Amino acid sequence: MTTCRLSTIDFDIAASAGWYSAIAGLLAGFALLYILFPLDHETTVSDETDTGNAVVVFTCAFFSLLILAFTYAVLAGRTGDGLVVGVAAHEQLLNGTAFGLTTLLLLFGLHELLRAYGANRQAFEPARHVIVMMTSIVGPLMVLAFQFSNTLDLERYRAASTEVSSVQCRMWGLPDGVWINLGIIALASAAVLVLAAVRYRLPRRRSAPVLAAKAVLGFTVAVTGWAAIVLPLLQASAVTSALFEHLALVVMATATVGVAGASWLGR
Repeated sequence: MTTCRLSTIDFDIAASAGWYSAIAGLLAGFALLYILFPLDHETTVSDETDTGNAVVVFTCAFFSLLILAFTYAVLAGRTGDGLVVGVAAHEQLLNGTAFGLTTLLLLFGLHELLRAYGANRQAFEPARHVIVMMTSIVGPLMVLAFQFSNTLDLERYRAASTEVSSVQCRMWGLPDGVWINLGIIALASAAVLVLAAVRYRLPRRRSAPVLAAKAVLGFTVAVTGWAAIVLPLLQASAVTSALFEHLALVVMATATVGVAGASWLGR
């Protein structure tokens, strides 16, 4: 049998979660500031929709980041070994996706806000183009990359754990689950690039950023409810299983592609 290259846990999830909690709290403060930013801006009738969309997006981002600050703080307390590490890695995967998509919401809101400033709209056009590229291509690809990185911690846990069935390491000394996850991420990345290629054929929907923001907030709430209520009632061996990991990654990757599509629709 090929020697497994993922034999140890070399990443401190609890320590990383503590930093993420602090960053989420900091970004929540920025989101709250952005909610209040349009108060002194006099909009025309045509600008009111864009300003209203920006406020809704920033509000969803604020609550999502506030929830994630507490969720990551709880995750930072999951110290120990054995099954605790596996469950923490599972939560890291879910929280990481929610955090990445919520960060993109801040750019969504900024895009809507810059579009609402009528007299200076043309001056902000280049910046809005950069934001669209970030929220529809670069940002989603980075979120997908971090999703794959987070699944490696689950794979390392199963490779080193004696409490789960043995992991088969074949091609290049990596478990089969790593290649399955890589395939899922590759398909999602291809979908993001396809959306970019056909972007001019996609219809424009002013409501797309608002719908995406509400969906991301709902996703964050669902992740928090899952980690706080459902997860403690499940067997840790089931939560850290390969099937559970792959299904979770499919859901996370699909949500990321959906946010990328919403960015193009709201361009």
